[in-house]
Amino acid sequence: MRRPSYLSGLLLIAAVCGLVDAACFLALGGVFAEIMTGNILLLAFRIGTGEQIGDATPLRYLAAILAFAIGALLSGLLMRGSDKKLERKIGFSAELALVVIATVLAFATDAGSVGMSRDVVVSLLACAMGIQNGLMRRHGIADVATNMMTVTFTGLISELKVVGGDNYHWLRRSGSIVIFFGGAILGAFLTRFGAGWPLLVACVLLAGALAILATSPRPVETG
Repeated sequence: MRRPSYLSGLLLIAAVCGLVDAACFLALGGVFAEIMTGNILLLAFRIGTGEQIGDATPLRYLAAILAFAIGALLSGLLMRGSDKKLERKIGFSAELALVVIATVLAFATDAGSVGMSRDVVVSLLACAMGIQNGLMRRHGIADVATNMMTVTFTGLISELKVVGGDNYHWLRRSGSIVIFFGGAILGAFLTRFGAGWPLLVACVLLAGALAILATSPRPVETG
C-alpha cells in the first residue's frame, strides 16, 4: 500500500485552517484564529469607523493577534535546530495538543460568542495557528497554500497558458484553494451545532496530517 505523500499532509492542513477560522468567526465572536490579515483589517475598520463591527471588540482582535504572535515565536524558537524531522514532530504535536484542548473546552463550556471560555478557546487556537504558520515557512512546499489564498490564486491565474504562462504547479495551487474552501464550507455548516464540532473535525484531520508530515520526507523543490 502506497504511503500518503508529504503534499497530502499539507493539503490536510489547508482544510484544518478553513475549519478553524469558520468556527472562530461564525461561532466564537467574529474573529479569526488563523488569518491575521482578517483581524488586522477588522480592527482597522473598527478604529476608522468608530463603530462596532459584529460581535467583536478591539480587545478580541488584539488578543487573537497576540496569541498568534506567541505561537509564531514558539515556532521560531523550535526551528533553531538542525533536525527538521524532529522539528516537525514537536511543532505539529504542540499544535495538535492546543487544538485538542481548545476543542475539549469548547464542548465542556459550550463556548459561544461571548464569555471567558470563548476567549480561552480562541487564544489557544490562535496560538496553535501561529505555531503552524511558523512551521510552514520552513517545512511547506512552494505553491501549496494553507492560508495565503490570494497569493496562490494570483499565481494560478497569472500563469495560465492562455496568457503565455506555463501552468506551473497549477494542480497543487488549485487543490489547496479547493480544499481550504471545502474545509471552510464544512466548518460553517458544523457551527450550526456548536463551535466544538468543526474543531473536532479539525483535530482528526490535523492528527492525520501530523502522522504524514512527521514520517514522510519533504520533497526536494526543483523550481
